[in-house]
Amino acid sequence: MKKFNHLLKSFLFVSLFFLINQKVKAIDSYSPWDKEIVALFKAMPVQEEGRLKPMQTVARYKLLRINNSKRLSFPINGEKIKVSATEWLLDCLFRPELAKEMPIFKINNPAVIESIGVKAHSSPRERYSYNEIFMVQDAMKILSERTNKLGEMMNDPDQEESSKKDRRDPINAGLLALKSAVNEFEWAVNAFNFARDGVNVDLGSISEEFQKSQNGKTKISYFVEQFDKIIEIARGPEGKDFIDQISGAFSLLERDTATAGVKDNVSMISLAMFPPQDNKDEEWLKPGYFIEQLTFKSNELTPDERKDFSSWAIPYLISLEQLSRNVSNPDIFKGELQKLSDNVIKIATDREEYKNIKLELFSNEKNLFHWALPFYVMAFLLLAFSWLSPGSRFSRGLVVIVWGMAIFATIALVAGICLRSVMLSRPPISTLYETIPFITAVAVILCLLIEFFDRKGIALASSVVVGIIGIFLAWKFEIKEQRDTLKVLEAVLRSNFWLATHVIAINIGYAAAILAGLVAHIFIFSKRLNLGGDDFRKTITRMVYGITCFGLLFALVGTVLGGVWANDSWGRFWGWDPKENGALMICLGALIMLHARMGGYIKDLGMNIIAVVILVITVFSWWHVNQLETGLHSYGFTSGIMFWLYIVYAIECAVITVGLSCYSPSKKGFFNTPMAISFFLLAFVFTIAFVTLAVTTTS
Repeated sequence: MKKFNHLLKSFLFVSLFFLINQKVKAIDSYSPWDKEIVALFKAMPVQEEGRLKPMQTVARYKLLRINNSKRLSFPINGEKIKVSATEWLLDCLFRPELAKEMPIFKINNPAVIESIGVKAHSSPRERYSYNEIFMVQDAMKILSERTNKLGEMMNDPDQEESSKKDRRDPINAGLLALKSAVNEFEWAVNAFNFARDGVNVDLGSISEEFQKSQNGKTKISYFVEQFDKIIEIARGPEGKDFIDQISGAFSLLERDTATAGVKDNVSMISLAMFPPQDNKDEEWLKPGYFIEQLTFKSNELTPDERKDFSSWAIPYLISLEQLSRNVSNPDIFKGELQKLSDNVIKIATDREEYKNIKLELFSNEKNLFHWALPFYVMAFLLLAFSWLSPGSRFSRGLVVIVWGMAIFATIALVAGICLRSVMLSRPPISTLYETIPFITAVAVILCLLIEFFDRKGIALASSVVVGIIGIFLAWKFEIKEQRDTLKVLEAVLRSNFWLATHVIAINIGYAAAILAGLVAHIFIFSKRLNLGGDDFRKTITRMVYGITCFGLLFALVGTVLGGVWANDSWGRFWGWDPKENGALMICLGALIMLHARMGGYIKDLGMNIIAVVILVITVFSWWHVNQLETGLHSYGFTSGIMFWLYIVYAIECAVITVGLSCYSPSKKGFFNTPMAISFFLLAFVFTIAFVTLAVTTTS
């Protein structure tokens, strides 16, 4: 008998282990949403981060934060199913059990998922579903405990340095990212629990004063409507027993209300999808606010206010109930969604808040920046083919096509910038992200103008290369930030005049300085590798000289205008702020180059080397000073870019080293002396130093 019991226990243990650790069955079917439903839902307005935007935009960035992509795809029976962000958000809100089966969480490091007890996939490209993580015993508990511990360390001043080291650990960084994604997903799938499930108590079975429910749960709309009567019974002779029976339901209702979002909660996770009752109020409302006002905070309203608010808010709750409970009936669902959408859009239109929603939907669908990228890439490839037979009819034909593609891509880029400006009713630059496409467009247009007059092919090649680099950088930055790039400005920046003068002028200066430095690369490698002739390099030097003069004009004007703006906003013209110092260094670098050239201290090679130095200064001013988190301009901090900044510095220092190696010791001149050797060694040392910094940043 003992032997039998031992075998039984062993069998149960093995079975339990197998059940816990078996792979959760993947999603085996997916029913797509009706196209009309998707079209209605994506155009519904939602307020987030201080502005009204379409539901599609909210869905795209929610999915980006969780999935690292604005689109979801997964295989079912060998067929690849593609789900848009709007459809995914519909699934989360109205088909949560299905959403939990979708492979959505991207975890590149297998050690991260294994650290919480979940078996890693064979390929890091495979996503994990929510159920796949949740069904593993204690996985969510371990994830919460480890991330909470890291959070406590981050908030403890005594552990600031050690917490930074722990956060840089790849596994800890991955756990923090996974916890953030899981939190956002859980809020999305539970947002309409109150409408779908109702209140977990049947008021009719407790008291004859109420109607009985069909499924043992009371609809939230009926619960809040009868809340005065609930309070009256709770205060009566049998109140204690009544309270005991509904207290558990109240706790769950409080949780569901917080998940649905209340007015005091500024989190982007909840959906502020209802216009306020008072047209003078600018803040849109989340559904949890209706429940909170009619239950937990009902004593803050007078009877008349409560009656008025109830008659206004309850229809919205009924609408959400109808939607949540009729997902399986597309006709009823579509009709209810159409009614809700028409009502909300009408109010938003009357409040003059809906005018830019259609423009944003157009912008989302066309994605003009991403349209430009493939055309720049194709233009570069065709241009490379034209170099196989220079001067031939075939080559000239390809160059004409390259011109057309470059112009089309640039028009798409400029149109995208203008469209964003119109949607936000302000000049095109206000955030760090917006500087990227703007600087790219300015640099490309400068190249095309130079090529129009020069016809040497150098500027045309530079234009498509700059276009590819700029748009790729904008795309990677958006994925890195995982936030809507159309942002409402900080109060100090809300001045269209200064945004249209100082900011634009300074960024044109940035664009010219970067372009001059990039073109100078061609000269340096041409000189080092003895490619092209002196005329070729003379042409490049003239380009660098002209672009530098152009950039200096705008950099000087922009810097002075920035001082005037600073005096107007902060009460001082100049404060040696890191951003101000960066702009000043760009101006001084350009002035040193031009005066040294005029004085004969440097010739063509020296000019091009200094242009690369100015490029490094510009990158520092554009990106690095934001990472210092000091000064009044510290509003563009971007986590995780220091590695790439050090790599850029190392590459450019290596280019400067190559340029300095081109000086001949046999010739006389300012740089053909031990000074040149000193600069060469210094540039080489800086190259090694920045490579070392890049490596230590990731370790």
